[in-house]
Amino acid sequence: MASDSTRPCFSAFRSQAELELLQVVLDDADASYPWNPADPAASSYFEQLEQEVAAGWPTDMLDSYAQSLSTQFDQLWATVDSAQDAAQPVLTTASFGGLFQRFADRMPQGLLERLVQQAQMAIASSNSLADQLVASVRDVLPEWGDDDLYVLARPFAYAMRDQGETDLLEGALRSVRSEAWEDLSSIEQARLSLAIARHIIDQSKA
Repeated sequence: MASDSTRPCFSAFRSQAELELLQVVLDDADASYPWNPADPAASSYFEQLEQEVAAGWPTDMLDSYAQSLSTQFDQLWATVDSAQDAAQPVLTTASFGGLFQRFADRMPQGLLERLVQQAQMAIASSNSLADQLVASVRDVLPEWGDDDLYVLARPFAYAMRDQGETDLLEGALRSVRSEAWEDLSSIEQARLSLAIARHIIDQSKA
């Protein structure tokens, strides 16, 4: 209800401000606006502008408008913060405990946690599946360039899309030796990482 009471004041102030701005433009077409606030010359310009505004408007009206504007900004920022918090992925052992247990002997836990975090952020981005896969494994495979990762990710993103999620993961795992991470070749590490990333993405849609 408080915001409704300030709307007439806000509308009147905006209409008057628009008329005055138009008048200034028409009367002084040669005037230059200091687009760089850091310019020392801009300080005097803004000081003069503030004095003109203060002299031409009652204090109570300015205070009312400023309070209304501040409230609206607070509401907008609260909406933005809430949206960012909702989109921020949260890594929990409860959600991925089975994943950590299954791949504990295939990938170091630190890398696996990083892969899960990156996959969750990639899912929140709503990009294509191929983009999500590459974004998920990029930090885990720093020696690989994006172009090469996209080539390896293509079968995970397209050719196997119609397969069951379990068949997809199992088929990919069979193509990688059951060895410790350090003993795998770089291409095996990439395939394993992409398989896990696809598994995480599929689980998020289940």
